[in-house]
Amino acid sequence: IRQVTDVSNDIRQQVEALLDLEIRPALAAHDGNIMIQSIDEGTINVKLSGRCSTCPSALTVTGNFIREKILNAFPQFQTVVFNCVSEDLLQQARDMLRASKG
Repeated sequence: IRQVTDVSNDIRQQVEALLDLEIRPALAAHDGNIMIQSIDEGTINVKLSGRCSTCPSALTVTGNFIREKILNAFPQFQTVVFNCVSEDLLQQARDMLRASKG
């Protein structure tokens, strides 16, 4: 179990290095950022934040750029999943549900 954790931490650090070198600077130019939420077998889940989290092109142009960089650098991943629901939007939904319940 320890070896698997060490390997996954190593991969996470390598992905973070890629994000820092090649992806975050491009996102920062548009007041955005990216965070790794989880890494599962073959899949990396990321979340865009800042302006990138609400930008209509986030999952098209920006998403393709990010996906290409990650998948080319890490062939062990087959999928990059973007979790794009902002915390503000989630809170609005929670508030609406609470209000509808009375």
